Amino acid sequence: MEASFARSRARRPSAPTGAPSAYSRTPTPDFRQNRPVVQGGEVAAWRRALVAGLVLATLAAGLVGIEISRATDHTASWWPAAGVGVVALFAAPRSWWPSLVAALYVANLLANVLGGHPWDASLGLALADVLEVVVVCWGTRRIIGRHLEGLTDLAWLVGVSLAGALVAAVGVAVCARLFLGGDFLRTVLVTTGSHWASVIVIAPTGLLPHRSVRRPRAAPVVLHALLLFGAILFAFGPSNDLAMAFAPLPLVIWAGVAFGSRVVVIEQVLMASAVTILTVRGYGPFVSDLHPAGSLASNLVTQLYLVCLVVTGLPLALAVRQQLLANVAVRSEQRRTEAVIDSSTTPIMVADVNGIMLLANPAVTRLTGFTPEDLLGHGFWERLLPPEQWEVTRRAFADPDRIPQRGETVIRTAAGGERVVSYSNGLYHSPDDGSLQYVLTMTDLTEERATQHLLQHLLRSATTVAIVGTDRTGRITVVNAGAEALLRIDARAATRHSFLDFLDPDQLTLRGVAAGVPIGFETLVHDVTEAESRTRDWTWVPPDGVPLVVSMTTSVIADGSDSPIGYLFVARDVTETRRNQELLREALQREQLAVDHLRALDDAKDDFVSTVSHELRTPLTSIIGSIELLEDGMAGELLPAQKQMIDVIERNAERLLSMANDLLTLASYESPSAPVTHLEPLDVRTVVQASHASVIGLLSSRDLKLSEDLPAEPVLVDGEAAYLERALTNLLSNAIKFTRDGGEITTTVSVDRDAERCRLSVSDTGVGIPEDEIQNVFQRFFRSSNVRADAIQGTGLGLSIVRSIVERHHGDIDVHSNPGQGTTFTITLPLASGVRTD
Repeated sequence: MEASFARSRARRPSAPTGAPSAYSRTPTPDFRQNRPVVQGGEVAAWRRALVAGLVLATLAAGLVGIEISRATDHTASWWPAAGVGVVALFAAPRSWWPSLVAALYVANLLANVLGGHPWDASLGLALADVLEVVVVCWGTRRIIGRHLEGLTDLAWLVGVSLAGALVAAVGVAVCARLFLGGDFLRTVLVTTGSHWASVIVIAPTGLLPHRSVRRPRAAPVVLHALLLFGAILFAFGPSNDLAMAFAPLPLVIWAGVAFGSRVVVIEQVLMASAVTILTVRGYGPFVSDLHPAGSLASNLVTQLYLVCLVVTGLPLALAVRQQLLANVAVRSEQRRTEAVIDSSTTPIMVADVNGIMLLANPAVTRLTGFTPEDLLGHGFWERLLPPEQWEVTRRAFADPDRIPQRGETVIRTAAGGERVVSYSNGLYHSPDDGSLQYVLTMTDLTEERATQHLLQHLLRSATTVAIVGTDRTGRITVVNAGAEALLRIDARAATRHSFLDFLDPDQLTLRGVAAGVPIGFETLVHDVTEAESRTRDWTWVPPDGVPLVVSMTTSVIADGSDSPIGYLFVARDVTETRRNQELLREALQREQLAVDHLRALDDAKDDFVSTVSHELRTPLTSIIGSIELLEDGMAGELLPAQKQMIDVIERNAERLLSMANDLLTLASYESPSAPVTHLEPLDVRTVVQASHASVIGLLSSRDLKLSEDLPAEPVLVDGEAAYLERALTNLLSNAIKFTRDGGEITTTVSVDRDAERCRLSVSDTGVGIPEDEIQNVFQRFFRSSNVRADAIQGTGLGLSIVRSIVERHHGDIDVHSNPGQGTTFTITLPLASGVRTD
């Protein structure tokens, strides 16, 4: 018997097989849990048929390998039965593995017996082949999973396949030495190469991802296949030129780059089969007189060549697939990013390094009114910034370090208006071409800044009301001019103190004990909630030590989540009021003859004070009442100087009360919850006559001509007479106030039947309004510059009230004025529905 098992195995070959241990990572039925498959088990039946076919293919592949070995009197260069067995186990659910391993063992046993091996050798050879299948399958499942997704997975497959081939080779070599008289080391070497090549070439067919990234067209694939197999026939023809073996490699690389892993795997199986057959037949560069077909050298070179084919084309295909998947992920991420930007409520713009707009989300359009077509392709300053800033901004983009990362500015809108925004910008590299781009985000602060300006105006102008803001601990954060006057300390110095520093400590202690709360700031705010403020008299002690009594309202300042972040204290000095109240009470007690009457007055006074003490007008009403008592001589006859001071106090108190009334009236008019009710047809002429009658008293000390131009027929509109009279009276009062003696005021009513509207105009020959201030006349507290220069009294609320009333009546108001010549206000109202023309 020959020492080499290669010859022995050629005479009595066996057909080892293998199976992988993992299936696909793409969504497939969960065979690990052996769940029923959809469509009533049709897929499960199909899988059983596939697995059974692969088991039969393992038997057939083993017989073919044995037949090739017998024909050449040498062992085959690769055993396709090993790779087919691995694919069979890959295709099966894990619950099938025990029975499938037994079936593969039977198939390998039959292949060896039918191939001519004795039973004792066949039993051992079949066991070695099945152990290889289990090792490869288990290792692949544990390390790789269900699919070959990348180069790392392929490297692990190569390693696991080599381990399985070594297991099979050792088993086969032992059987050959014991039962067939073969050489152990030679058998290990030949069997390792043949089994390793088989698994490397065939196993990837069972590990291909189900999801195909590329779908190559059929024509290029067919052309490539023809060229590839033509190159194989050329390289493995009668010529023995070793250099010809490299002819198919460029085509293998082409397939890996252009057609994907599925085409590469199928082609490598077919190529391996063709190379093996041609080499066994004595063709190709791996056969020579010195190394005939089936020799150890020829087999080893052929096996290495097959492995080279696999590690040449398949890694390229997997790498290209990973790149394509990465590109898909990048595009998907870009789409998600664009969707997030488009759905964001924050205005976001993207510009290149030159400031040219590349992207603007819908929030930019909502903020500015400019559409993307208006912005894209232009420098953003051309649309959003005033012309005087264009050149400075354009130069700034030439040096990114000169562009501030965040700040606050004013931008223009498509309607010609302006918005105050805070902005932040950052640089990033575009994923498309790597170019440098700016991302600019904006936040609209227009309303916030307007509120801040109004608050600052109120803080500066409310000199008779003290306003103090604190944080949650009582540390002073803001004080107005009134608080500075009462506390006799400037605002900067006040913010270095706790509010408790200005309260009477004895009073604070007494009230804290009475309320059962800790003595300190909690005594002041313990009973204050966001829904309810508290008003109470407190004693303030300024730094000069002279105490004063104030009526103080305490309110909570909360954030968006209704959590308190500070407190607001609004106080008025009621020291004199409380002293006068006490004096009045003593006077009433001394006047026994009018005790009943005075008690009633005192009760009424107390009810009045307790009822309206929470309201803004409490101190004003008390001051005005006290003034009237003094003027009536209740506290004695007034001296001329006292009378003059009382008159000043009364005028200013009436002015403040008028302002408060106007504010409350305006608030009620502008509140959405208080719409105009009881609209009914009324004659505009009647409204004009009533308003003229109400302002006659204002003309008693003036040299002004008041006239009216009314149509002969009634002019009916849907409205509420009291409101419309208030609006017209305000216009007439302003005209009288701002028209110098000798001037003329005219009220005109006209009807536009075509437009179904009437016009009510008030014209005067007064001081007029500067042209650049006309657009502001209906704003609260606005007073034109010439009025302020002439020191004409007024609150700046009358025209706001007029506009609110007119808008409640579905009308509008406009104004035309020439400074120094006069002003005309025109109210336009729809005619009553019953008199409109069709």
